[in-house]
Amino acid sequence: MFITNLLPMKRIVSVIMTLVVFTCCSCKQERKMVEEAAYQYSYAMANYNVDEAEKYATEETKETTLKTARFLVQRVDSTYIKSDTPATIDIINVEMVNDSMAVATYHKITPLKDFSGTMDMRKRNGKWYAHVTPRTIPDSLKY
Repeated sequence: MFITNLLPMKRIVSVIMTLVVFTCCSCKQERKMVEEAAYQYSYAMANYNVDEAEKYATEETKETTLKTARFLVQRVDSTYIKSDTPATIDIINVEMVNDSMAVATYHKITPLKDFSGTMDMRKRNGKWYAHVTPRTIPDSLKY
């Protein structure tokens, strides 16, 4: 009688373990996708390639940050750009906030700079994109 009571319990444990394994694999795959999108965006931006960065950016990022970046890159002296490239990028960490938001920590090295920072990432239509938009200025800092 005791053994027959264990059979349903074994099935329940088996189902739970399968879900745990599936969830872990799924999270690992999502992290890899976030890491790849974060790398491609930050690498393109670090090397002054706004057109390439646009492929890895949310619509909001394209309308704000990349529009400004395109304007500025057109006005930067090409000798400065040559002296500051090529850049290398390392994605140090990816923190999954939920199933459609993440934060990527990166480290950028160029001939002129060494910088670390974070970047918000958003999942849209099954793909991950950099979500880099201007921060809202708190009312306490406004004049």
